[in-house]
Amino acid sequence: MEDHEREFVRRARAGDRVAFAALVDRYWNLVRAWLAGLTGWHDEAEDLAQEVFLKAWVGLPTLADEAAFVAWLFRIARNEFLAFSRSQRSVRRHGLSETPDARPGPPEQAQEAEGAAALRTAIATLPLIYREVYLLWTHDSMSYPEIARVLNITEEVARWRVCEARRRLACAVQPFWEPDSR
Repeated sequence: MEDHEREFVRRARAGDRVAFAALVDRYWNLVRAWLAGLTGWHDEAEDLAQEVFLKAWVGLPTLADEAAFVAWLFRIARNEFLAFSRSQRSVRRHGLSETPDARPGPPEQAQEAEGAAALRTAIATLPLIYREVYLLWTHDSMSYPEIARVLNITEEVARWRVCEARRRLACAVQPFWEPDSR
């Protein structure tokens, strides 16, 4: 975390709404995108992100270390996702819906779209312990130590889970790497 972000966290802990708004601006898309990857639904992710930042605002005075803000924020997001997934709201959702593109195009475009859809489906079907680390690692570009802090696991476990997620995804999309195998 950069020094100016630490300053925003320090000021927000003291009740400065403008400083907190700057933190929301900085992390909103990262948190929302991660939650969208976990839930498979952008509207649910938007709702959950709002809850995350509300809880962060309320709990910010209790944050002991400004440098731990990002991990703390994503931990709140993870807890909100876990609560959501246990609730009735998640029962009405069945994963990512794919609408095929009806536009005709070159075979390469079709293969690329098919491969991207297969990757999204493969990510959506990863077990949660692999999906959450993979999304933090890829979408949010978090380091292994940051992922470990967010998920309250060791750095080695974070590395292993990312590796395992990548292995599982590679197996799922292998037919798109080798056109002759399809």
